[in-house]
Amino acid sequence: MDLSFLKWPVIIAVIVLVGWLASSGGVNYMYKNYASAVAGTDAKQDERNEAGLSRIGGYSLALFKYSQALGVFEFTIQKYPRGKNVWYNMYRMARCAEKLENYKKAKDLLEALISVDAHTVDERIPVTADLTLRKEKLVEMYGLEKR
Repeated sequence: MDLSFLKWPVIIAVIVLVGWLASSGGVNYMYKNYASAVAGTDAKQDERNEAGLSRIGGYSLALFKYSQALGVFEFTIQKYPRGKNVWYNMYRMARCAEKLENYKKAKDLLEALISVDAHTVDERIPVTADLTLRKEKLVEMYGLEKR
């Protein structure tokens, strides 16, 4: 049986689906899907949902949608405080807060990461010396009080 006539319709359908998933509608659909699950009922499902929400936040961050990314990261950390991506999401929250000119929040998040030496927990986070340097630059550039 020759099914070659289906090749182009399938290719077009895949392109449209991928385009929709990358759009705001697709991202919102995936966010609602991951966020609607009840945390604590199934550990494997919680892990998938936390990872999915983290990817959505990272995708928003990559698209320079800092406010949206910050909201997703905050929600993810609140819903899954013991998730695998908690510290990395906190680091990305600090980046978003800095881009949104909320320098105090960025400094506070960096201090929290420094206090637990987050790089030893998650290698995706810069080493403590780099985090400290970034925090000191924020304090110096924006007149934030040192603690």
